[in-house]
Amino acid sequence: MNLNFVLNDYALIWNLLFNASISSNVQEFKQKLWKNYRHSYNALYKEEEHILKDPKNYIPDDDTVFDMVKNSEMYQEIREETEKYRLELLHTWDTLKKELNKNFKEILKFDIKLYHVLVVDKKIDIIGMTIPKSRRVNTITWGNRSDSDDYILAIINIIEHIVRKELINYQEEYKDIVDAIIELAIDNELTSRILKKSVYLRGDNSLKFLKRQLYPYFLMYLGYSKEEILNRMLADKIVFELDKYTFERQLATVDLKAFIDFCIKNQRHILKINELEII
Repeated sequence: MNLNFVLNDYALIWNLLFNASISSNVQEFKQKLWKNYRHSYNALYKEEEHILKDPKNYIPDDDTVFDMVKNSEMYQEIREETEKYRLELLHTWDTLKKELNKNFKEILKFDIKLYHVLVVDKKIDIIGMTIPKSRRVNTITWGNRSDSDDYILAIINIIEHIVRKELINYQEEYKDIVDAIIELAIDNELTSRILKKSVYLRGDNSLKFLKRQLYPYFLMYLGYSKEEILNRMLADKIVFELDKYTFERQLATVDLKAFIDFCIKNQRHILKINELEII
């Protein structure tokens, strides 16, 4: 897996125009633009997916509003701050990518192509949610207020959103199971390995019970022996009676997609359906 962190003016301006204003100055500027160039402004709303499909070669049909923003003093300041933010993300990725890729391959067991991360002002607070419907578009938009607190976690969060994008249409009718497995794989396992401490108790509270049901099988998928699983239970503070579980050795030979298939196929046994209201 590789990440390319890009500051694209069209992506940055579009997000400034169509997301909540990051300051009173931006709000006033937007209101002035909308008042004087209402038709052009409104027409740009549908351009987001076109920008994401090919940001490097994107050319607007009408660049009036884009040029007005780009030539403003306000935008130059925002762009400088965004470039500093992009460089922080890039530096962290460059520092961690060898270790991340090693663990990524061991946990997912399938490859993900190069992704372009269009970095926008972190105050816009977009955490990978701007995603075109097509999985084939290998671009996401990113700008998260909390990234400055921990850029390592920022990179892991970006990876998690990319994995979710890759699996966005996979087993769609079983979204809770897919979400829980992705969280186990990236938010818990990958993060634990990078931080060198267990973080298996973090995550979406609505998935907590579901993840506990899947956890023993996830450890089998990772290739742990029975003895190693007992040690992991203690480290992760997730206790279960291992002797009550059939040890599924074949899980260690499949990738994450096949593991998801296994969990869905065997959910009535694994998830104890009578006790699990969300399935």
